[in-house]
Amino acid sequence: MKPLIGITMNLDEQLSRSLNILDQDYGKAILQAGGIPVPLLGINQSVPDLVKRLDGFLFTGGDDIHPRYYKEKPLSGAQIRLASDSRIKFETRLFRAAAKAKKPVLAVCYGTQLVNVALGGTLYQDIALQIPKAIKHGPTISGEKVFHTVSVFEGTRLCQIMGNCSTGDCSLRVRSAHHQSIKNPGKGLRLSAVSPDGVFEALESRGKNFLVAVQWHPEKTPADGASSALFKALIQASRR
Repeated sequence: MKPLIGITMNLDEQLSRSLNILDQDYGKAILQAGGIPVPLLGINQSVPDLVKRLDGFLFTGGDDIHPRYYKEKPLSGAQIRLASDSRIKFETRLFRAAAKAKKPVLAVCYGTQLVNVALGGTLYQDIALQIPKAIKHGPTISGEKVFHTVSVFEGTRLCQIMGNCSTGDCSLRVRSAHHQSIKNPGKGLRLSAVSPDGVFEALESRGKNFLVAVQWHPEKTPADGASSALFKALIQASRR
C-alpha cells in the first residue's frame, strides 16, 4: 500500500470566505516518491483524525511567523509578510500531535520555521538585516530563481539521506526562497546544514523519529537526486 501523506496548505482569509491554496509541485513530489498526496484543510477539529489516519506529513512553505510566537517584537526595518494566525495555530497543533504519535514529518521553508518555533526555537526575522555579509536567499523580483550551496553536517540523518557522505562531499546546490532563518533550534532538534554565509539551512530530530526540516525548496528541483531522496526518505519512513 502506498502511504498517505498529509500536505499542509496556505490560507487566504477573505471577508466572505477562507481559501486553502497548494502548489501542486508538493503533490507531484510525493507521487514521484511513491506516496499519495492528501491536501489538508486547516480545520482544527480534524487534527486527531488526520494524525490517526495518515501515514506521514509534509509541512510546506508560506509567509512569515509573527515574532510574538517566539517571544520577540518585530524589528524595525525587517521585511515581514505575516502568515495567517489561523494557519500557524492549526499547523502547530497538527505538528505537535504528529510528533507525539511519532508520525514521519518532512518540513520545507516556512514549514521548517513552524516546526522550530513549535518546539521553542527562535528565528532571524530578516536575514539581510541581521546577518552580516549574507548571500542572497530569495528572489527580489517576481519569477526570479535563486540557487546557492549548502553544506550538510556529517553524521546527520540528512547526510545519510543525501547518500554522498561516504565520499566526504556533503554539499548541495539548492533552490532558495526565504528571507527568515533558523536562529536557535527548538527542543529535541539539531542543526544539520549551513549555507556559506553561516545561515543554518536544516534541522532534524535528535531522536529516532523521522523529522527532517530544510529551508530550501526540494519540490522545485524534482530531477535533482538529492531533492528526490528527501521525499523518498519520507515515504520510506511512512511505510513502517
